[in-house]
Amino acid sequence: NARGRGYGTLWNGHVSAARGHVPKPFLLSAEQIPRRGFITDPAQQPPASRAVIVGAGSVGSTIGSFLVFEGAYDEVVLIDLDEDRLRGEVMDLSDAAFLTDTNVREGTYKDAAEADLVIITAGAKQRPHETREALLKRNVNVLSSIADSILPVADHTLVLLVANPVDILTQLFQEISQLPKNRVIGSGTFLDSMRLTIELSRKFGVAPSQIHAYVVGMHGDCQIPVWSQCSVGGVHVSEYGLLTNEDMNQLAETARDKAYHIINAKGSTYYGIAACVAKLSIGLQVNRHQIFQLSVWSEKYGSYLSWPAFVGSNGVQGTLPLTLSAEEQTVNEAKYFFECRVFSCIDASCSLDPSRAHCPTLHIQPQTSI
Repeated sequence: NARGRGYGTLWNGHVSAARGHVPKPFLLSAEQIPRRGFITDPAQQPPASRAVIVGAGSVGSTIGSFLVFEGAYDEVVLIDLDEDRLRGEVMDLSDAAFLTDTNVREGTYKDAAEADLVIITAGAKQRPHETREALLKRNVNVLSSIADSILPVADHTLVLLVANPVDILTQLFQEISQLPKNRVIGSGTFLDSMRLTIELSRKFGVAPSQIHAYVVGMHGDCQIPVWSQCSVGGVHVSEYGLLTNEDMNQLAETARDKAYHIINAKGSTYYGIAACVAKLSIGLQVNRHQIFQLSVWSEKYGSYLSWPAFVGSNGVQGTLPLTLSAEEQTVNEAKYFFECRVFSCIDASCSLDPSRAHCPTLHIQPQTSI
């Protein structure tokens, strides 16, 4: 008779069928309790993953917050010359660290030595009426100082440049540091590509994740949208939306100039670039072999440029063999590779040790925004 009887409970290895009968529970000693995921012996603890952010301004601190929210790294370390600003940002951000149990703290350049990722947001900003060559020479000194402070780093450490002009500064840092090119990358046109993707998403009413749009060349005014490779759900954008050349030019211009509108309204931009850096950082940390539009070394052109690249825990693992249309290739070479060609600028004003590797300067269009 099943009436009044329960389904049974496992106690001390036996099943109690009768309701109300409570046998003595089987108790485990502290030594017998399984420690799922917990290691009590410090010698057996895996090394903590660490991201170091150089520069705790609006961009650096926002990147830090995104990394904490994602929980990709065990530890997020912020470094800044402004000690009061640094202390305040760390205290504020640590209040949110409970979301992912990420350790947030102030650090020094020594913390970069064993970091998995060093993100450099610090850099000189262009002064009113300052020439491009003068700005770049000042940034040579800034990056040289940072390189001197963080080097040497571990063999697994990756360096990500975010400061502008990012494509140029990425090459400057690699030249100064002499780190392998696959381990020095820049945020490139990742954000530019996402801005174009968002504009297309609004145009077509399709989720951004279903749109593939590449922007290459150089972050900022020299960017080049690759319309020949743009698609919506695998369908070429011209077929999906019947876009005219005028439509494409308008969409590209809106995406390109978005930063200026944001700056005019609120003074600076940081959410978009922080989201891009966070997504890239996670891809690097967990070795997802994803493709991002980044500042990477091009053997073909002998310089860094923004291009779709495969990345993983070892940094850049290759670039996408993107085929440009004849018109895009002409614009690409004329507007970027010829106008932005590298030449040596080592001289006394750079304040560098002459024994260092050459530090390139580029002829570029002004880039004052992210």
